Amino acid sequence: MITFVILVVSAYRQYRASSEAALLSDVTSSIATHLVLEELVYVDSVGKPSAYVIDPVKLGSLTKFKRGVGGENYGFRVSLSYRSGMEHVLGPYGTAPPADRPNCTLVVGAALFENNRLLPAKFEVVAWRA
Repeated sequence: MITFVILVVSAYRQYRASSEAALLSDVTSSIATHLVLEELVYVDSVGKPSAYVIDPVKLGSLTKFKRGVGGENYGFRVSLSYRSGMEHVLGPYGTAPPADRPNCTLVVGAALFENNRLLPAKFEVVAWRA
């Protein structure tokens, strides 16, 4: 009987850890999607937004690094790396994740609009429960 109880408690802990990891992954994806499709998106001269094209001015002026998702608060940090001859990194923007909390990192393929041209880039988001 004692072995059964220990197994149930262990399985429950494992389930909670897996559930938290899946939730954190979903939240990170949600934050990244919101940023590249709405907040940081490049808007051309006629007002048309270009999905997954990041405006470096908007990225540099990003000041809010917390989001409420599903009734919970999450912090995040972003950076953008691209090649223009040599590799460049913009950021990281936002505070470092706390060492005592789990975090999730998601890298999304994107483009950076710079000097009237598109450069292939990697947009990285690190999120954690605040």
